[in-house]
Amino acid sequence: MGMEDFFASLPRGKEDKPLLFGMGPLTYDLHDVDGLYFMLDEKLSGCLIMMWAKPMNRQVEGHITFDGEIIEKYVLQPMAVMGGMWILAIPLRGRVYENGKKYSLHVEGFTDTDGNEMNPQDFEVESPDRVLALRENYSNEEIALEAAREGIVLLENRKKTLPLEEGTTLNLFGRGVHEFRNGAVGAGKITPRYSVNFVEAIRDSDKVTLNEDLVRFYSCDEDRIPDEELLKTAKEKSDIAVMMISRAAGENMDLSTKKGEYYLTDDEEALLSALRENFARLIVVLNVGYPISMKFVSKYRIDALIYSGFGGMLGGEALLDVMLGKVNPSGKLTDTWALDYKDIPSSMNFYDCNGKKRLNAECSEYVDTVYEEGIYVGYRYFETFEKEVAYPFGYGLSYTDFVIEAEEPVLAPSKVTIRAHVKNVGKLPGKEVLQIYVKKPDVTLEKPSRELVFFDKTDLLEPSEMHDFDIVVPLNMLSSYSEVEKAYIVEAGRYELFAGNSVKASGCGFVDIKEKTVIRKTEDILNTPVAFTQLSKKDPKGTYPKGKLSGIVKDKVSFIPYASRKKYGVSEEYQGDEKDSNITFNDVKRDSSLAKRFVSSMTPVELSRLSVCASSGWGMEGVGEAGRIYKVEGKELPDFPVSDGNSGVNLKIPNIGMPSGVTLCSSFNKRLIEQVGQAIGNEAKKLGMPMILAPGFNIHRNPLNGRNPEYFSEDPYLSGTMAGCYTRGLESTGTAACMKHFALNNCESSRKRNTSYVSVRALREIYLRNFEIAIKEHMPASVMTAYNALNGVPTAADPELLIGFLRKELGFDGFIMTDWTSYDTVDIPAMIDAGNCWITPGSTDDTYTAQILKGLSEGKIDPSRLRDNVYHIVKTLARFS
Repeated sequence: MGMEDFFASLPRGKEDKPLLFGMGPLTYDLHDVDGLYFMLDEKLSGCLIMMWAKPMNRQVEGHITFDGEIIEKYVLQPMAVMGGMWILAIPLRGRVYENGKKYSLHVEGFTDTDGNEMNPQDFEVESPDRVLALRENYSNEEIALEAAREGIVLLENRKKTLPLEEGTTLNLFGRGVHEFRNGAVGAGKITPRYSVNFVEAIRDSDKVTLNEDLVRFYSCDEDRIPDEELLKTAKEKSDIAVMMISRAAGENMDLSTKKGEYYLTDDEEALLSALRENFARLIVVLNVGYPISMKFVSKYRIDALIYSGFGGMLGGEALLDVMLGKVNPSGKLTDTWALDYKDIPSSMNFYDCNGKKRLNAECSEYVDTVYEEGIYVGYRYFETFEKEVAYPFGYGLSYTDFVIEAEEPVLAPSKVTIRAHVKNVGKLPGKEVLQIYVKKPDVTLEKPSRELVFFDKTDLLEPSEMHDFDIVVPLNMLSSYSEVEKAYIVEAGRYELFAGNSVKASGCGFVDIKEKTVIRKTEDILNTPVAFTQLSKKDPKGTYPKGKLSGIVKDKVSFIPYASRKKYGVSEEYQGDEKDSNITFNDVKRDSSLAKRFVSSMTPVELSRLSVCASSGWGMEGVGEAGRIYKVEGKELPDFPVSDGNSGVNLKIPNIGMPSGVTLCSSFNKRLIEQVGQAIGNEAKKLGMPMILAPGFNIHRNPLNGRNPEYFSEDPYLSGTMAGCYTRGLESTGTAACMKHFALNNCESSRKRNTSYVSVRALREIYLRNFEIAIKEHMPASVMTAYNALNGVPTAADPELLIGFLRKELGFDGFIMTDWTSYDTVDIPAMIDAGNCWITPGSTDDTYTAQILKGLSEGKIDPSRLRDNVYHIVKTLARFS
């Protein structure tokens, strides 16, 4: 029986009693901490989702017991994504904390809207058996483990609290004990073959033991303070308390400054206070994907602080390896961690839902976001304006000590060279990250006091071992963008260089550039139609962001009218003859030079059909692919599905589970992230997925962006370099990559209706710079546009962005796709005519193709542009199918 037949067979008559059911065996995976539907509704985090056959009455309370224990909190509501079907969401996180166990669930007392009370129902709920690693997967899983280890950042280590001594009993506290997250939600979610959380890692270890009494206590899934007897017993076992702080984050919703998101809750504060009072040593583990308030560190005199991030399928094992000293921590912060949210200049122009409506991706409100901070993003602001921070960009401690020495920089015609040395002067082996920064002179353009221009990680250095670096900084890395000259320029003056292991690096010399150099002239494109003041060090107080132009725009219902943009003709010629109609895709695959003639033979209907994705596989009967190329009849086109990814192959089929993007980037290890890409690419091929929609690496403009765990960093050079290395690894396996989201997808609040207003200089030095660097590192098969508008035009329909910048300036030759359902707010003919090749997720009927054909007939789409778009799709298919 198919799903439609099953639903049709359910009793739904007025006199029928409501029936509660699940799809297949009722299982609750304790490793999937938030669940599939959290991204749609935060109340569903940690819940078992069941469905009703009829609409239910919320006013009548039901009764639920789980293994005899009463469950008082539950969610009873309709779900739009299920066609309005009513669900019962039962919170089981914490209550299920062992593999391979069966539980009894009893439900009664619920009433439908017709006044019928359900018959009591009993169910059996299972937690999946623990899956053992298979030898055939060892190599990929070793990469996942190493990536998790190297992404861990040690922020504090007073009293030499870490590494732990063998034989220590670990007392774990807080709801984070059972909320150990292995990844983000949404597109960055992983579906690993198995996962090892921190509790399981300790249980598996023969070096330390676990206080199981506390594990059972925190099945309450709350940050409670244990009673005196339980605390006393814990202290007798060990003088160490480990507080686990975890936060959910991911696609569809931004975070806020409310307690429990950016700030600690009152319960977390009270628990920390009690632990500080009762234990000699206090360790805090930050199992979070974005920076949170660090005020608690000094307040409670935290002895050791570990930022574990979201470590993927082996995050628990990696964390224990670092805490035991089996692995020396070597991760570095990819973002500045401010002392307080209000210290961040973008906070004035970011929609913070604390005390207001939480806007998700599907909200109808239109929002303006004005980038008043200009180029002063992250450390560029904090270092230039000499503001105190909790932890600086690039920071991370080790159990050993390193000395970094750099020789005087040498200026050559097109580069600066520096020879540097990193020596392990401590007693333990370890890795270190060398970071080079530049301070450019203020001449006609004011500039930040620090900009990252080089980074690399040493191999494992034994005590007294040294690693030598011969560094080349291309002259273009010293450039700044002049809006007046419409060019990247290196101004004459003194350029100071700094070498170290964080943005607080020490000076290592300077080079004097005698004459201004124009690196590259550009078109005058992407200008903002809104005038606003940008932050300047010439008048810090007077120009500090005020946020008056940002927020919900009253009465706005569309992006139309779009701001004025240039039109671009098509240089390619598509004039075929009758013989071209005999060319098939298999001919093109054998000889790629036939691609143009192949496309020339297509009819407008065929071109339109190839321009629209053939729907997605996210429904109950699909495997979870995001979409697939439509197989036009008679053209021998291959099956070409695409999948979300970044940290794995985001299907319903279990596979590899890498750490989330920011944790991967925290490794600062270019070789390792390339191996991560290779591992994901190899797994994708096994699963029949020729393209992964990754990497996502938008700039971390503000810590509250819901997708910060998925993205990489606040710095464009670090982000772009790591994204390029990841892409090279992925595509080395024959799996196509799709860099995203182009560009400025810097928030999730009304992301389909959010307009970013930003200066051209900030665009080119920060928000487009990461894509430029990544594409120069490795040219990807595809680029995905963002939902938002940029300076008055949706990115998916902006010819200056897609053709002027991406194709003409950067030389991008792959195909461009929309983000899924961009057509909810963006005109389809405008997207096609702007150079967007593939409209997603589309459908298999003519709902969207008809709009393209109409655009052609009305002259809104240049026929040559449509043909050129499809040409880029066909070339990619030939290369990767």
